[in-house]
Amino acid sequence: PAMNFMPGQVDQGGFRCTDGTMWPLPRGLAGSTGRPAVYGVRPEHLQLSPHGVTMKVQVVEPTGSETQVHGHVGDIALLGAFRERVAAKPGEPLTITADPALVHLFDRETGARLVA
Repeated sequence: PAMNFMPGQVDQGGFRCTDGTMWPLPRGLAGSTGRPAVYGVRPEHLQLSPHGVTMKVQVVEPTGSETQVHGHVGDIALLGAFRERVAAKPGEPLTITADPALVHLFDRETGARLVA
């Protein structure tokens, strides 16, 4: 599956999407506060978490070894691929986060990857 992309900026304590949600940053990017960027995370690098961001579930597709969940965080469409059992049904909220070690940040102007 393709990578999820979310526009926003590097902020104190995380990445703030244009919809106001906060996502964890990879180590070493804390000094870039205020920098406009695009947050990239693969579906399989999203994780279920009680302390994450609320995704409104649209479609739940069990595929055997994982469950693919299509939904929205604010107005951004996301695809998650979870190995854990997903209890949420369409229309319900699912709380997710990203593995900060596996997140990619890109410069919003050039598309170049920002390296920690």
